[in-house]
Amino acid sequence: MHSELTNLLPLERRHALRRSYFLRLGVVALLFASALTLAAAVLLLPTYVFLVNSYHAKEARLASIESTLSSSDETALSAQLAALSNDAATLVALENAPSASATIRAALATPRPGITLSGISYTPATGTAAGTLVLSGTAASRDTLRSYQLALQGASFARSADLPVSAYAKDTDIAFTITVTLAP
Repeated sequence: MHSELTNLLPLERRHALRRSYFLRLGVVALLFASALTLAAAVLLLPTYVFLVNSYHAKEARLASIESTLSSSDETALSAQLAALSNDAATLVALENAPSASATIRAALATPRPGITLSGISYTPATGTAAGTLVLSGTAASRDTLRSYQLALQGASFARSADLPVSAYAKDTDIAFTITVTLAP
C-alpha cells in the first residue's frame, strides 16, 4: 500500500477546509499574543506603581524646598545679597581711587626750598566729596610760601591748593596750613 493518502473531497470543500484551518490558526495566534500582552502588563504594574509613588515623593520634596526658600530666609538672603552688592561697588570704587601713600609721596616730592613740613593729614574721597590733603609747617619767607603753594597747585594730584590770606601776615618764619583738594 501507498503511504500517500488519497483525498476524495471536492476542490471547493478542500478550500473551505483550508480556510477554516487558517482561521483557527489565526484565532489561536491572536489569543496567544493577547495573553503575552496581558502578562507583560501585569508584570509592568509594580514598576508603574513605583514610578507614580516616586513622582509624588519628588513633587512633595520640591514643594517643601520652595516653601522653605520663600519663607523669612528669602528676605534675609535678599538683604545679604544687597549688602554684598554694596560692598562690591565699594571695592570697585576703591580699585580706581589713588592710594594715600602715592598721593603723600607725590606731595613730598614737590620741591620746597625754605619750607619745613610738620604735619600731613589725608582725607580720602567719599561719594561726591573730593579727597583732601592738609599740609602744615613753617616757611622761611612769603616768597617761598607762595612758590610752594603754586607748585602744589600745578601738581598732577592736586585740583587746587588753598592757603588762607592770614598766612602772609608775617614776613619770616610763617606758620601755614595749605589745604590741597585732590584731583579725581
